[in-house]
Amino acid sequence: MINAVAGTFVAVPSSVFVRDRASVSKASDALADRLRARICSGELGEGEGLPTERELVRQSGLSRATVREALRILEVEGLIEIRAGRAGGSKVRRPAGRELLRHLDLFIWGRRIVLEELHEVREALETVAAEGAARRRTEADLLELGAKTVAVELAVNVVPDYLAANLAWHLAVAQASHNELLIHFMNVLSNAIHQVTALEAFDSPAVRAATVEIHRSILSAIQAGDAKAARRRMARHVSAAGRLALAASARRPSA
Repeated sequence: MINAVAGTFVAVPSSVFVRDRASVSKASDALADRLRARICSGELGEGEGLPTERELVRQSGLSRATVREALRILEVEGLIEIRAGRAGGSKVRRPAGRELLRHLDLFIWGRRIVLEELHEVREALETVAAEGAARRRTEADLLELGAKTVAVELAVNVVPDYLAANLAWHLAVAQASHNELLIHFMNVLSNAIHQVTALEAFDSPAVRAATVEIHRSILSAIQAGDAKAARRRMARHVSAAGRLALAASARRPSA
């Protein structure tokens, strides 16, 4: 077990653990919990090596298979990287955005989150993103947003291209907010919504033309640093887009 002050392990006799799969799994989860706590507390910093497998076996009293399972849990979570070979071992790493994307994607799929709920969350996030972009955008962000706005305009007559360009525009707004957590949430939600959005929701040239206009309006507010206007215009935009998508989804024949 772990000493709460020193963060070290006290050896536990192997006989304490029953040798069935469920017990091994619980033991590996417990070991992963202890190591995770040391990483999250900062006791083990980025780039630092974890104790070797042999040392973890000695400290914990667990089998090598159980120790490896615990390390694998942390690797899947993105908290460590494991390198094989004589110069290998386990080192602490910062989780990348893809770990969050994977877990949220699985959650959305596994819980069968409906389109209406996705749009409600998207509306809340996108308004914050637009406000943050108006407050914190850089010159590089403005150039990127300008390019993404033009890309939407150029794709306006081809619905699939328009939807892809529209998605990229919204993600560029999130990027300009410089809120890392919001950016990753937006990546997951926007892609999930994009995958299930019926093309016919934006089949109207008038709808696509109106989108181009509101994009220009939101961009103008961001360029001016007008956070309130950016938030208000984005709220109006995503609310209208959500209603269109939901209406088109309702018209789809049941599978």
